[in-house]
Amino acid sequence: MRLSEKISKNLDEIKKYLYCGYASWDGLIDRIKGQEINPKNDFTDEQIWTFIIACGYAITGKNGLKKISYLLTNRTDLTTEKIWFEVLPSSPRDMEGSTHLDLAIGDIAIRKGTGSGIELNDTENSWISFCEMKWYSDISHNVSYDQHRNQLARVIENALLFKNENNYAKKVFVNLVTPGIFKNLDNKSRMYCYKFQDYKKSLKVLESDIKNCKLDYKNSENKNYIDKRIPILKLNWTTFDSLFESLPESDISNEIREFEKKYNKAK
Repeated sequence: MRLSEKISKNLDEIKKYLYCGYASWDGLIDRIKGQEINPKNDFTDEQIWTFIIACGYAITGKNGLKKISYLLTNRTDLTTEKIWFEVLPSSPRDMEGSTHLDLAIGDIAIRKGTGSGIELNDTENSWISFCEMKWYSDISHNVSYDQHRNQLARVIENALLFKNENNYAKKVFVNLVTPGIFKNLDNKSRMYCYKFQDYKKSLKVLESDIKNCKLDYKNSENKNYIDKRIPILKLNWTTFDSLFESLPESDISNEIREFEKKYNKAK
């Protein structure tokens, strides 16, 4: 049985633990099916690769959620109730629409009145992990309304200032997720390689990039509060390779491995 058929067969179980925001379940599965019927030698659709991984962990329920939580935080004491795919945290900046977030886990809830908007779930010791997923593409260096605002800094700022009506997350993780070849090669070919290294070496660089944004904060208090939030950031670089290698056994795991073996040329 093809992967697209296996996901369709197990969709009810997957949906218990995977929330799909503004993307269409049927459309995602159709794109997997399209690759199976008319395959491209090098399949580069990062949204579909992300969706496949999310399905592979969600289908195993709490065990899969705990496993992906560990892989994205390096913490054994954290687990998520759901995997959040293609969702929209509200931007803290004026004139900037909701951030299109590839993947998220942690204490997250749907923002009232929306189908894809998210906010912090009001729990004690709340935590979140926001993921920026890249296959062959690079981070955008010209975000709308500010030509100097890079995409990674925007996702980090959104994570640090992610909140509900009363509180911010107490633990904040941001993961850059790419094929391993872009992390492990000395010859860096992507802008995100350099930005990630800069931010890991010095949070002052990140602070400067955030503060240099020309857009005003919706809440003026954030202008000073961001200084207190930056030190809690845990910035990680995870690979698609490790997420596939650690995939839990399930009714779709063999089909995922076969699909990845056939069509992943980012090695």
